[in-house]
Amino acid sequence: MGLYPPRVSSNPPVLTRRYDVVEFFVDGENGSDAGTRPGDRPEKPLLTIKEAVSRCTNGHQNIINMIAPGHVTETNPIVIDKQFVTIRGWPSQGGLDCDSPMTCVATVDAAYFTIAAQDVVIRDMVIHGGASHPTINFSPIAWSFRTGIHNVTFKAGTWGIAQGALDASGFVADAPSHDWFITHCKFKPTLSSGGIFLASNGSWGVIADNYFESAPLGVYAHLSCLSAAVQVLRNRFMCPAEAGGEAIDIAGAALTRWIVADNMANDASNTASANSPYADANDSCAWFRNVESGTGFAETAPT
Repeated sequence: MGLYPPRVSSNPPVLTRRYDVVEFFVDGENGSDAGTRPGDRPEKPLLTIKEAVSRCTNGHQNIINMIAPGHVTETNPIVIDKQFVTIRGWPSQGGLDCDSPMTCVATVDAAYFTIAAQDVVIRDMVIHGGASHPTINFSPIAWSFRTGIHNVTFKAGTWGIAQGALDASGFVADAPSHDWFITHCKFKPTLSSGGIFLASNGSWGVIADNYFESAPLGVYAHLSCLSAAVQVLRNRFMCPAEAGGEAIDIAGAALTRWIVADNMANDASNTASANSPYADANDSCAWFRNVESGTGFAETAPT
């Protein structure tokens, strides 16, 4: 043992964890979904996201990389029903908040993506959904936890993102999702209903640093929304009119522990709107430092 005995640490080193990562590559023009095509390297890409999702394995870290800019057209909806799936579009060289040079276009009147599993991330793309459906929605038959939607531009559809859905009679199909994060997205005026529609059991969400460009409604929490501890932070809203509540409208009576802070809204003018762009029908959330054009740094209270 030598002159000195060996030191024994009370905190032995932690072994490096090795994640089982599976990557797929998709090229909407030059790829192939043939069974002999592995799709696991850029020089042998798959043709469609849908095929890549079908090859993902639950319990693995599945990463789907879009390797070509331009327009991607494939049969939608694309149902993401495997856990731990990240779909990476083509990030803009201009940096965060710039539109991606890759555009996904719906071929049928339906959602483009339906999230039906846990631990799903969609990022860095422009999406045109079906005209009478939300661009991204959640499956009513699956609980979705830890969902991330980042740096996505929504250009067509009813809502950009919808958690829960209304049918013709006003019934809400439950689509629960917890721990969801929507950041650095853009919601364009070509959306017919608005930006984000919440009408289900989904708590601990974050809506932060997004831009709502004249969407009819920015963030709308429906009467049926049963969520807690959601944070709506640092979003920018260009309201199409002065109807009131066009930026953030919280109608649900069962909402608790929401924090709504540091949001900015205006109606394309340098004067204050006739009605507050923020609404909280039941005065159920914590609001602070939300402002609108024409009021300087004065806080605008919800109605």
